[in-house]
Amino acid sequence: MNEEYLTQTIEEFRGKLRTYLSTYFRPGNENPVIRKDYAECLFPLTFQQLTEDMADEFTTCLDYHILYANRSHDGSEYHAVLYSRPFEHDMVVVVLDSVQHGLTESVKVLFFDSLDTMYNHVRQMWIDSLFMKGELLEGIEQEAELMQDFF
Repeated sequence: MNEEYLTQTIEEFRGKLRTYLSTYFRPGNENPVIRKDYAECLFPLTFQQLTEDMADEFTTCLDYHILYANRSHDGSEYHAVLYSRPFEHDMVVVVLDSVQHGLTESVKVLFFDSLDTMYNHVRQMWIDSLFMKGELLEGIEQEAELMQDFF
């Protein structure tokens, strides 16, 4: 992954957080972890939030799409994956996890520098979600819906 591209992409994402979701996030210096096909950052929240509420904020304020949102049968765990409509410097996947009765303290964000790589990663996450236990609250039902956002 190109380091200059990554730096610019993360900075643009931070700018969106400052502009649209500033009450939720602490200003910080998130150090990206470089994976094979993407970079990953953890953005700490100013205080615990309901994971469902954070998913709503990302869809409302940043126009992200919910790939899926899943809750365990007992309601103690919540998992959601959202993604941006891919565009230059905005190929982002947001992962929201909670194992504490729906509360989360941070947001994991994956940054991609290739449309194909992002699509393949998001598609695999969607396929994996089909086999998750628990209750599917919201999400894409057919692969064609996903493809519309990418191609």
